[in-house]
Amino acid sequence: MRQSLAPASLQSSGSPATRTALRSSPPLARAARSQAIAAAPTSRGFTAILAAFKATGGTARGDDVARLLEGRGVDDFIGLARLIAAGDVFGFEWRHTLWIPMFQFDLRDLSIKPAAQRVLKELGTGFDAWACAAWLATPNSWLDHHLPVDLLDTQLARVLEAARTDRFIAVG
Repeated sequence: MRQSLAPASLQSSGSPATRTALRSSPPLARAARSQAIAAAPTSRGFTAILAAFKATGGTARGDDVARLLEGRGVDDFIGLARLIAAGDVFGFEWRHTLWIPMFQFDLRDLSIKPAAQRVLKELGTGFDAWACAAWLATPNSWLDHHLPVDLLDTQLARVLEAARTDRFIAVG
């Protein structure tokens, strides 16, 4: 059984049935979800990203992640900012709040997962934080329409190849 260190701000969106429908939906529903996440932040996109990241640890407010890191003796808020600036983790802003996708951390000890770092580096500077979140939370045709975030731990090579290909298409 996996123990979660998730703070109270760890967000859930919708009922379990809604989250299941979003994850295992037919192609037309996946396309609608992809449109909701799109490049520009929207309420529907934010909700879709929260739902996509739920199964891999959820999403937490930056302040809460900083407190968790500090409580574990790992770092403080300045340390979280340094991790973000160095590209070791990412967070995206929604309504003046920094949100950190928790799939980037091993929830047992809050160490940073190397797989997440590698994908972020592969996406590179051509993707801003929202675009990274959207890319990871959107079904990807290179991955047989699976969410990249769902395959990080099991098919990293394929996710890296998809990230490389999509970065090349997006920024050349």
